[in-house]
Amino acid sequence: MSFSDSTSETSLRELILEKEVSVDFYHEARQGVTSRREGIDELEDILESIDDDFRRSVVLDLLGRRSEAREVLYGCQDNPFCMHLLGKLLLEEGNSTAALRVLEPGWSKGSREPRVGMLFCEALILEGDVDKALALLSEISAPDDHPRICYLRGLLHQHEGDYHEALACYSTAAEGTPEETRYQFRLGYMHSLYGDEEKAIEAYRMCQRTAPLYAHAMINLGVLYEDSDRFEEAITCYRMVLLSNKDHGRARLYLRDAEASQSMYYDRDREKEEIRKMQVLMIPVTEFELSVRSRNCLQKMGIYTLGDLVSKSEAELLSYKNFGETSLQEIRKILTQKNLRLGEGVRSDDTRLLAFNGEAASLLGEPVSILELSSRSQRCMDRLEIETISDLLQRNELELVSQKNFGVTSLNEVKKKLSERGLTLSSG
Repeated sequence: MSFSDSTSETSLRELILEKEVSVDFYHEARQGVTSRREGIDELEDILESIDDDFRRSVVLDLLGRRSEAREVLYGCQDNPFCMHLLGKLLLEEGNSTAALRVLEPGWSKGSREPRVGMLFCEALILEGDVDKALALLSEISAPDDHPRICYLRGLLHQHEGDYHEALACYSTAAEGTPEETRYQFRLGYMHSLYGDEEKAIEAYRMCQRTAPLYAHAMINLGVLYEDSDRFEEAITCYRMVLLSNKDHGRARLYLRDAEASQSMYYDRDREKEEIRKMQVLMIPVTEFELSVRSRNCLQKMGIYTLGDLVSKSEAELLSYKNFGETSLQEIRKILTQKNLRLGEGVRSDDTRLLAFNGEAASLLGEPVSILELSSRSQRCMDRLEIETISDLLQRNELELVSQKNFGVTSLNEVKKKLSERGLTLSSG
């Protein structure tokens, strides 16, 4: 009988206090709380009965007291179960660097538990050490179609820019283990990348059912709801995050914007056109039929999407070794299919960035946060992935005001902040 079948016959107290500890213990305890929400009321009482550090950290995490859970786990890393859970929690929080510091020494000391190895492999991929991750993956004994293996292969494909294969791998992983929030989160992200918002919402909502709450998924879900004018649902997502972590800065910022957006008007047609164009620019170049020579040249130049491609001029491409007229004709052909052309991502005044000197020039590499913009304006920066002053200067007024909830007041704020530093937006 599976755990989900036996949940009704096993009390939460028995499950946590009496069940033998294994690598599945945390997963089963989480399932017990998820499938019977009233069980959360029992957890505070159970916590008082626990002496074992590992069981105590599990209950603390299920109660949403994740920082306390981590503190307990850091104190018992000699226990392989503690090491496994600590690494898992850190990965769920997006802290792959800290997870790597926990998992690598544990694996090196002789813990050859496959799930520890898989978490270690995940951390390596997220930190960009792909060669070491591949070597480790070959050591782990597990079927190729195992959900965890499919998930890791999805991460590898995503790291290499092969988003189509990444989506297929995440789909298989999520189907095999639908309650694993990291799989659903990655699946939702890839669906969102391809513009399939309904499937993205469906995947993120799977994360909504877990205990504790997966904050990153709820933030992304809230943003998708906002994009569909479903502000009440977006507000609910942000409030859920704040209930589990009252100090979550992004959730508080986005909640304020979502509440303000309920009374604002924006140009829906323009917004849809902007979204459509962004989706086209995010299409990987690997989805088009290209010669091996062209494909290799693009990869070596760091060109992975159509957006990367249109940011290059014909002269730039032709100046690259082994890239000739034949390759250029191939590129023109695939761009024509999408109503794009080489160089349209290069703004006419990009060269003015080179003209700055003195104090203004020193600011170009600084993060845009130094402008101390309002939350609404900063939200626009996040949407456009504007991270530095240089990134911002390459945007024009139309690009900024075309963003939802970014009006003339916000535009004037940005222009004023730049003007104070002797800088201006692009005139393109």
